Amino acid sequence: MIDVLQSLLGSLLPSWLIYVISFLVNTTIILIVTPVTFMMMTWFERRIVARMQDRLGPNRVGPAGLLQAVADGVKMFTKENITPRAADKWVHLIAPIVATAPVMFLFAVIPWGRGLEPSATDVSVLFVVAISSISAVGLMMGGWGSNNKFALLGAMRAVAQMVSYEIPAVIALLSMVLFTSTMNLNSYSALQGGIPLLGSTLADAGVPDLGLGWFVFTPIGLLGFAIFFICVLSEGERTPFDIPEADSEIVAGYMTEYSGMKFAVFYMGQFLFNYAFSMVAAIVFLGGWNGPGVGLLVQAGVPFLAGLLSIVYLLIKAWFLFFVMIWLRGAFPRLRMDQLMGFAWKFLLPLALINILSAALWLTVMLWGSDPKWTVTIAPFGLNLLGWLEPAPVWARQLLGLAITGVINTGAFFWLLQVNRRVGGETPAELAQDQAFGVASLP
Repeated sequence: MIDVLQSLLGSLLPSWLIYVISFLVNTTIILIVTPVTFMMMTWFERRIVARMQDRLGPNRVGPAGLLQAVADGVKMFTKENITPRAADKWVHLIAPIVATAPVMFLFAVIPWGRGLEPSATDVSVLFVVAISSISAVGLMMGGWGSNNKFALLGAMRAVAQMVSYEIPAVIALLSMVLFTSTMNLNSYSALQGGIPLLGSTLADAGVPDLGLGWFVFTPIGLLGFAIFFICVLSEGERTPFDIPEADSEIVAGYMTEYSGMKFAVFYMGQFLFNYAFSMVAAIVFLGGWNGPGVGLLVQAGVPFLAGLLSIVYLLIKAWFLFFVMIWLRGAFPRLRMDQLMGFAWKFLLPLALINILSAALWLTVMLWGSDPKWTVTIAPFGLNLLGWLEPAPVWARQLLGLAITGVINTGAFFWLLQVNRRVGGETPAELAQDQAFGVASLP
């Protein structure tokens, strides 16, 4: 944005004023786009779930029910705002803001297309991880400030769940940081050009840039994507991890004592969290704004069209991931609390750690011999452990890295399935009974 304003107004306005205008424009766009996105998401989810459950869904207010979200917004604005007499009124009031504001900040560093990053920073991955964890404080404030046992229990469940799944999610992102050697989200999309598996390593040989060198096609990226997306489902309180607000068990969790706009702010924060992290998952693992045609348009000298196409690609990927969330909601039952925690600590966390090991081995194979610090010689024998790798071309190293990490990650996945086959304390008969009633357990 700053570059565009500099080119248009650089001769008329001082630099500091251009920076101020740029920040104001970015903030305005984010504050307009995110609520509109929230309204579209609620309509989309209600229509899809209704379709899956053989119902009509919203179809009366506006064409195809498109204005139902507007009607719901008006209802929320005019609904009575109730605060319990025994509640801590300030904590009760501020909690929805503390839970939702960090989610809005996420959109400041997400690149919406080629060259369209609202706030450019080289540590945007670290920013996303740090700012998203603040939401847990808002949830706990909501449960504590309501002075209600059900709300407090729901808040404790929500915080325990967020902390448990935050760890494997961060480790999954960390493996990609190791894999790519960058913490800049905008760089991830640029790195995922070329062809599947080999990326842009054969560009010098005349292989065209198809924009399909997505990290999800590699063993490290595939496992990292699976772990990260499952963790996003849990942190966003999506089925089968919607335990914090299980209305059949604890009324409505930490939102029990909220009504009107305060409830709507909590609700909006959840949906925007899911959408923001769908975009992050698409950027880090699914090619981001890269796709067939973007690189070719840039080479043809029409970067404007390449930018428009890149926006379309990223939005399609993000909305597809959100559709998968809706599909899971309509197809799977809710996990028990013990199953949810066990799945995070006994299965996802070991897998994430093994994925880091794979990323480290990949880096070793790719960089061995490229610099003296990447060559380990066993003194006094002068033995170069991987000296046979040094004359190998980049694409050959990449194929070798794919084979090694593929074997490690596949073996680890099936080994952990075997280790976690039986839930602790359950007999085979009890496990069979759980599975017969549709309770999700590891196979």
